[in-house]
Amino acid sequence: MLRLKKSEWAILGGLLFLSFVPCLGGLLRVIELTVGLEGMPENPRVRMAPVPVIIHLLGAIPYCILGILQFLPAIRHAYPEWHRMSGRFLVAAGLLSALSGLWMTHFYDFPASLQGPLLYWVRFAVGFGMIGALYLGLSAVLKRRIAEHKAWMIRAYALGQGAGTQVITAIPWLILVGEPSGFTRDILMTLSWVINLLIAEAVIRRGRKITSRDRAYFNSASFLQKET
Repeated sequence: MLRLKKSEWAILGGLLFLSFVPCLGGLLRVIELTVGLEGMPENPRVRMAPVPVIIHLLGAIPYCILGILQFLPAIRHAYPEWHRMSGRFLVAAGLLSALSGLWMTHFYDFPASLQGPLLYWVRFAVGFGMIGALYLGLSAVLKRRIAEHKAWMIRAYALGQGAGTQVITAIPWLILVGEPSGFTRDILMTLSWVINLLIAEAVIRRGRKITSRDRAYFNSASFLQKET
């Protein structure tokens, strides 16, 4: 029977919480655009060109939800073949999400209140950064460089999870000041990706320290004495 450690439950719960609002909203938007659904906020850009939105959401939702399982060691070790197969699917989903996001950033006519020059270029940097991280992560695993693979996939996931953190960064401003717009909105949304990347780098660094410590222990004389 598969059992998760407390730390793995924390990862699972935290990332599901982060994914809940944007994934639920995205799912409702997909239903609206495919079969019709009343009650969703009106978005003229989505109405005029719905296909990129559908592609983006069909890539982003599984990327955020199924991607969580890739970071749980218990699942990776118990089901290595599933990890490999789902990993290939998630690379494709991540690329769809990033490429469609780049298309929408450039071709949708956003008002300045929703996307200023700062957010425009940040979104481009995030999109190309996510594509690059996915490519480097895939390239590393094909070369059996597992540590590099993990690091790049963590970075790619952190960039892909921007919408979840944007909900959190916007809530305090929404409560204290009101709905953010213009340059303030650009800053808050940019901050979410900065937070995600800082956390990702901290996780990567911690993983490297643990690996180095374990390697040193297994190579130490004290470990050899215990074995003998």
